[in-house]
Amino acid sequence: MKRFIHTSLGSVAVRIRPAHSSARITPNTPPWVLLHGASGSWRTFRELVRSPVLPDTCDHVMIDLPGWGESPGMLPFTVEQQGRAVAEVLRGLNYRSWYLFGHSMGAVLALDIAASHPEETHAVVALSPTALTAGAALKHPLRHPSMAPLLGMFGLMFILRILGRAAPWLLRRAERAGLLRLVLGPFFAAPSDLQRPVFADLALDARPASFIAAAHALKKYDAGTWHSITAPVVLARGSKDIFTPPGELRSLAALMPHSQSVVLNRTGHFAQIENPAETAGLMTALRAASKTLDAPD
Repeated sequence: MKRFIHTSLGSVAVRIRPAHSSARITPNTPPWVLLHGASGSWRTFRELVRSPVLPDTCDHVMIDLPGWGESPGMLPFTVEQQGRAVAEVLRGLNYRSWYLFGHSMGAVLALDIAASHPEETHAVVALSPTALTAGAALKHPLRHPSMAPLLGMFGLMFILRILGRAAPWLLRRAERAGLLRLVLGPFFAAPSDLQRPVFADLALDARPASFIAAAHALKKYDAGTWHSITAPVVLARGSKDIFTPPGELRSLAALMPHSQSVVLNRTGHFAQIENPAETAGLMTALRAASKTLDAPD
């Protein structure tokens, strides 16, 4: 089911996988909200929502963030503005509270929402959060040579933005020729195991101007507010993730003492695509744990 919700950043496309009809839910049952990364859309969660491990006892809300997918958005934007737009979408859908799953830049948004909406946020899974290290690398590239893949992606998006209307055609041609699998291969642990639609989706979802706007927003964002997060948080990365170095989770865990860190074996930056079952397992376990914590004594 797809809907469009008006927000302060424009019209936002939302897809909802409703809870199973036999599930005992109420209007107050909080959904899982899935927030994609830069140059992504709801399509990056296709494998995840198909996973049999994912519980069907609540709605799963997939948002095309402003500026991506079918959401035109307004440029430039800040992380805080994007977070407010997500909250506006959820309130427009009459949800009173929620669980958040964010991938990459979407993980930054999930943590921002958790900090700014503590009463409504029950728990957060932050997968491959491109936060502290990425922001520092964008400010001082020469000091962070390990973040060369991120800086290279920024450069590629800059070139694609210059190409304008020719960029989508070029990306489609590159995908059909198999070149996109080579370019994006390092972001996966086993790119040869993935089906062609994965790379076709990434080509379709590329939004150079929005990617550059997101990079500038990340440079200006103060993640220090995350120390106030009270909801349970799982910080996760793939063992082969070149975008999210191991030190990132350690730094974030120091910022959020009540969080827990998880490394998913044999996965890269897109664990929800390469290992949807284990990723869904994180969500299931965290939801169960947070419900226990919220239960009255």
